[in-house]
Amino acid sequence: MKKLLPAILLSIFILTLGLYAQDSGGASSVNASGTWKISIQSRRGNQEGTLHIQQDGSKLSGTFEGPRGNSSDLTGSIQDNNVSFSIQMQGRRTVTLAFTGTMNGDNMTGTFQPQGGEEHGGGRHGQGSRSWTATRQQGKSGESRPNQNQDDDYADGL
Repeated sequence: MKKLLPAILLSIFILTLGLYAQDSGGASSVNASGTWKISIQSRRGNQEGTLHIQQDGSKLSGTFEGPRGNSSDLTGSIQDNNVSFSIQMQGRRTVTLAFTGTMNGDNMTGTFQPQGGEEHGGGRHGQGSRSWTATRQQGKSGESRPNQNQDDDYADGL
């Protein structure tokens, strides 16, 4: 039995190390990289834009292009099929949009919450979460056409 104990302990150690290696590194089992057409439910109706997402392990980075072609940085993370990212919008005031949701293949869905942008003490821009959906674009530029009738929807917290 004394000769068998080191072999058993070594086997347990190797199995434990193998399981740890599979769970470590922050790698996600899904790939969110690509160009996504996003549809956002806002106070003024449905707004569309384009997400350009790069993924490194569980970290997300990229850009968001709004209806008027303006671009903002995107940062976030993905774990399993749970995604979260934020976009900081520049307008009359700076507003951060915090998105959470789930990814299923080439589709994402969830809610987002405008944060900040209350420069005169008003709280109307940060209230309530709103829904969003996104579809990964295959072989398309993902361009969105500017909507000239919208005035700083994103900077106003949608």
